[in-house]
Amino acid sequence: MKQRIKHQTAAMLVIGNEVLSGRTREANAWLAAQKLFNKGCKLAEIAVVPDQADAIVNSLNRLRKQFDAVITSGGIGPTHDDITMDAVARAFATTLIEHRIIVQAMTEHFGEDGMNDGRRRMTRVPQGAKLIRCEKTIAPGACIDNVYVLAGVPDIFASQLESILLDFGDEQRPYIRHEIDVSLPESLFAKALADIQQCYNDVEIGSYPHRCGPDSYGKICLSSQEADRLSAAMHDVEAMLQAINS
Repeated sequence: MKQRIKHQTAAMLVIGNEVLSGRTREANAWLAAQKLFNKGCKLAEIAVVPDQADAIVNSLNRLRKQFDAVITSGGIGPTHDDITMDAVARAFATTLIEHRIIVQAMTEHFGEDGMNDGRRRMTRVPQGAKLIRCEKTIAPGACIDNVYVLAGVPDIFASQLESILLDFGDEQRPYIRHEIDVSLPESLFAKALADIQQCYNDVEIGSYPHRCGPDSYGKICLSSQEADRLSAAMHDVEAMLQAINS
């Protein structure tokens, strides 16, 4: 059997005025970044756009062409500002349909009298999309081509994300991360760290200060899918820090 090629790069498109206004602290992209990192998939970009159709369509069309896959978060509920499904359909030049499986499931749950306009709105997906089912909600997300449309509510997003992770990364080559505690001002090791980075283009090296000034403290973080190269880079960074401290 031919093995399915999994997405090696991904982008997140976070949709919602509430995120841009500061009303809601965004958590879904952070969760997706962790999960994809552990799967060996590179989350290469996170974009945040308002509940405006043009902004969603333009960003989605750019991201889905640039990366292997796009995961969207938000805007698939029952209210007037939940326009993500409409925008995704427009981006793919297709129509929205009331999906019979969603209609049936929601009717069985809420009853005929409970199927108001808001709930019917949540049965709509782009024509040809596959449903993304999870245990946290009756109303599923949708997948069309390389775009995965997920909810914005964090516990629903997390459940839907788990159901699609098999499409991403390489379980044989997950990313590995190591961190080194540093009690030095960054300026003392900045050039040496840059020189080490030049030697390891397959290892991502970053310096992240937590406290500046006379009692400087921070971490140097290294990550890679190549365990041997990561180990070698770690050794070089530790040797560099030891030389400065001695």
